[in-house]
Amino acid sequence: MRIGELLAPAGSKASAIAAINAGANAIYLGGKKFGARAFAENFGDNDIDELIRFAHLRGVSVYVTINTIIYDDEFDDLLSYADFLVAHDIDAIIVQDLGVLDVFLHRYPNTPIHASTQMNVHLPAQAKKLAELGVKRIILARETSIDTIKEIRQTTDIELEVFVHGAVCVSYSGNCLWSALVSGRSGNRGECAQLCRLPYTLLKDDVPVTDEAYLMSPKDLMTLERLGELAEAGVAAFKIEGRMRKPEYVAQTVKSYRKALDALAGLTEIDFRKEIDLLKRVFNRDYTQGYLFNTAPNDINNPHRPNHMGIEVGTVTAFLRGKATVKLIEMLEVNDGIRFVGSTDSGDVVSRILSGDKLVTRAFAGETIQLDSAEIIEVGAKVMKTLDHALATELSVYDDESFKRIGIAGTVIAKVGSPLRLVVRDEAGRLAEAETAFPIPPATNRPVGTKEIEDQIAKLGNTPFFWTELRIDADGKGFIPVKAINETRRMAIEKLTEQRVAPRREPKIVAIDDIPAGFRPKPFALVAKVRTEEQLQTAWAMGVKTIAYEEILRFDPSAYPGVRLIPERLRIRPAGVPIDPAREAYASELSALDHPFLADLFMNVANLRTVHFLGRHGAGSVTLSAELSQDRIKALGDGYLARYGEKPALEIVAYGYQDLMISKYCPIAKTFQTNVGCTLCARNQYKLKDRMGYEFPLVNDGNCNIRVLNSRALNLIDFIEFFKTSGISVARLDFTIEDADETRSVIAAFQKAILKQAYVVDRRKSTYGRFVK
Repeated sequence: MRIGELLAPAGSKASAIAAINAGANAIYLGGKKFGARAFAENFGDNDIDELIRFAHLRGVSVYVTINTIIYDDEFDDLLSYADFLVAHDIDAIIVQDLGVLDVFLHRYPNTPIHASTQMNVHLPAQAKKLAELGVKRIILARETSIDTIKEIRQTTDIELEVFVHGAVCVSYSGNCLWSALVSGRSGNRGECAQLCRLPYTLLKDDVPVTDEAYLMSPKDLMTLERLGELAEAGVAAFKIEGRMRKPEYVAQTVKSYRKALDALAGLTEIDFRKEIDLLKRVFNRDYTQGYLFNTAPNDINNPHRPNHMGIEVGTVTAFLRGKATVKLIEMLEVNDGIRFVGSTDSGDVVSRILSGDKLVTRAFAGETIQLDSAEIIEVGAKVMKTLDHALATELSVYDDESFKRIGIAGTVIAKVGSPLRLVVRDEAGRLAEAETAFPIPPATNRPVGTKEIEDQIAKLGNTPFFWTELRIDADGKGFIPVKAINETRRMAIEKLTEQRVAPRREPKIVAIDDIPAGFRPKPFALVAKVRTEEQLQTAWAMGVKTIAYEEILRFDPSAYPGVRLIPERLRIRPAGVPIDPAREAYASELSALDHPFLADLFMNVANLRTVHFLGRHGAGSVTLSAELSQDRIKALGDGYLARYGEKPALEIVAYGYQDLMISKYCPIAKTFQTNVGCTLCARNQYKLKDRMGYEFPLVNDGNCNIRVLNSRALNLIDFIEFFKTSGISVARLDFTIEDADETRSVIAAFQKAILKQAYVVDRRKSTYGRFVK
């Protein structure tokens, strides 16, 4: 069984060094822009250059993330940055944006391009399409099961990367607009506000059926004990999440997963119970195996806490005058971080421990101690250790650049009449040698012995190397100046270093020709997309000529003559559910490429290059991202015409309760402890209510994935004339939870706006979304 690559997060230099020292085969990081962790420390260009050299010297690969959607006015900076990465021997670039993917695959033919998990690849057909395009590796959606991974492996030879540990997005990645549309911070731009980690109340027909809880907050992924199954399924890279985490978290997770992979290879043994305990101490929100091993979707959620839980160390048995009496089940030390968890929470750092009438620096399981607290702590509260000071201190050595050294073997030949020569060999068999510029002369007084030569050659100083073997072949008759011995050693080590950091590939950059995609001009039109037959009947009766319908809707097409009916394919298509590729449909997933289709909203189209890419690969029209502002849409349409000499066929969602996310996890099923397919959501109207009182409707996608809708409907009716002059050929009205009267009212208003007649909109119930900033 082939053991794949262990890939670690590097949100800072200290974390990068910790990952390398702890045993990562590769690290992934972001620059100051264009990465999906905008609030991590990240790296400047000089930092990246230095880190690539540091990593390559130690045999570790470096991948850089450009895994966000990109706007047109950013492309010049983006290409300069990517050119820099390629010139400095980056091992791969991780990409989300389809336009960026297209440009990079053509511009950098020698640089591996990896498809981000933000592309939401979860089916064999999607993986096969990316392989055909030239993508080297796919980071699979976290919802992908091990059975599907095996199917993908049988379908294509593309490398498969899987998240094995860390935070989990509750939404299918790349399909979440919650943060962008509600807080203005885009997850697709690396700025996620993590609104899923906030408390919500579940409403059933407007009546609360839960207390306020963290209903959408996932546990952390942990698969330490099941890496062997993933390796057998064909996983090439085991990825740890955590670019926002501290270096000690990175060090411990890499250490534990390195040990597990080495155990699979027969190189060591592992005590899983011990390693999981260590992992919990550095960070956990409770653990789940996610969807990899067909875990019930309900298991993914932790409704109690959205942040670090720590480990339980004791229980409060009394509280009096600012002192909590605690019965310990685990050792506690001064400087540990703790949290008292009862009906309320309070946290602190342990400043002193009172055992009886003595102050101690540590106390052990079974002891009863007293801890200071400025807050009143209830009896029965659990005491959780959230910072293990001793473990953090132990792990801190891993972010020392000199911690891990590289073993090398050397042979010194020192004989009179020949130059002093040193040959060095590393673990990969690379050879480097150096010799003096002069032959060794006979000694006139005291000759230089073997021990003196060895003492000088052994001094590797601040280099990252250590001798595993050093053999001296000397006749003991010559005189060699100490300076010459040292210089020979220095030259040999420098030569070996340069071999180890030598470019791994030619940094090739190719110019790209701009050719038209072949879009056909279309007159401006109104399209209604419906979810229910009641909405379909209403749209047809109102004279809408093109009606899109969600694929799950069942009806008799012959009942609606004179209208063009277009299905909208499931965004999350179950494995094995067939697609008719010859039938034109709205689609948001990659297997639609190179067939007739209409590029849908969650293709996340934010720039003209993505429009061009989709047009070349079969899209008859392209729906623009909900994250684009009015100014950016205007610039995109004008820029496309100027660059490619043709008008694009663009669509915009002008009305609808926008999808904030789609999730395999269902808070309704979780609340009522039902199984997949319970159909509760079809019988009643459920909503999530946030702390501000906003209510977010929940609807099923037809395949037991839950869609969270915005609390207010997008309504861009005021901008119809702008659409007509900005390259937009279709204004789409997306109906989801509207009844017949609401559907009729919206369609009538838009029909009037198109005719430049007066219309009425209740702005208290609608929003401009990101269109107006």
